[in-house]
Amino acid sequence: MSYASIVLIIVSLCTLGLGFQAWRMTNSRSIFLNTLVGSGGLLFAAYLSVMPGKGDVAYVIPFMVAMLFAGGGLAVLWRSRKESVLRLPSSLLLAVAAASLYASFAAYSS
Repeated sequence: MSYASIVLIIVSLCTLGLGFQAWRMTNSRSIFLNTLVGSGGLLFAAYLSVMPGKGDVAYVIPFMVAMLFAGGGLAVLWRSRKESVLRLPSSLLLAVAAASLYASFAAYSS
């Protein structure tokens, strides 16, 4: 297994854990769905990164997951101006976005 696949698997598990915590705090179906789709996409990218000839797509999927969570995190952060309870869930979503972006760079560089 390569460095990129290990990073993608670790980020996928972190996405599942942090997204589940954000879902428990907000009880939002969209966060739950984004968490499942994002974690599955990162695992699929890890699978593609070890397949010979398929590594080109392995860095696009984590980038899309990062943009998905960054958009959701920024939207929740914007909404937290009126509801201060949403600051922690927005920071969790933005942390997932940063980790996915790191995984995308790791997959691109290998």
